[in-house]
Amino acid sequence: MTYIYDVILNYTDNPRIIEFFEWNKTDKEEHIKKIPIIKVSTKQLYEIINYNIKIDKLFLDKIKNQTIMYKTNRKIEYSCLLTDSNKVIAIEINKNGTVISKSSLLLDEEEEILEESYDTKEEIINYTIKSKIVYNDYLTRKELLQQRYLLKEIDYLYKEKKYDKLSYLYEEIFAKDKLSIKEKYQRLKTDIKENYSNIHNELFEIVRLTYIKK
Repeated sequence: MTYIYDVILNYTDNPRIIEFFEWNKTDKEEHIKKIPIIKVSTKQLYEIINYNIKIDKLFLDKIKNQTIMYKTNRKIEYSCLLTDSNKVIAIEINKNGTVISKSSLLLDEEEEILEESYDTKEEIINYTIKSKIVYNDYLTRKELLQQRYLLKEIDYLYKEKKYDKLSYLYEEIFAKDKLSIKEKYQRLKTDIKENYSNIHNELFEIVRLTYIKK
């Protein structure tokens, strides 16, 4: 098995892989002492990134406890780097074979791994595809967080019958009309989900400021 040494990973459970330039200071970056590199086909790498899958136990046994962290020497039970010699991602898997978190790599470290992988033999990972991962790949990490926050806020206002505030937010985007509060709620929620844009960023700031004032 091929290994790489001394890399920084930022495992997150976000369905979209967070590129290194979107990492936050609050993220819990992992300084990895040693981790295996597995070369796969471009098709397999694409499926592992874009689908919910269940990985075969034989592969889990192969990589078990092979990833070691610096300082503590703690082992991550099921973790590895995957590459097709064009792109590199890190994955962490639970004992059931489900990928629970992913990480991109710093640019210079990714380039080093790509060079290392050119002469590495390609392997086949056996897994079952469960479902397609659905996410908005055109939104930044910050916008995805703001989108989720707004959706929760809209749900909260409707559930708690804070209809005046819900109508106010609705009218920040749409013209005043005679729709029922349920119709406004549904239209606003659908718009945030499917058409997120700068106007929704402004809506997020309005909501955020109302809580700061409190």
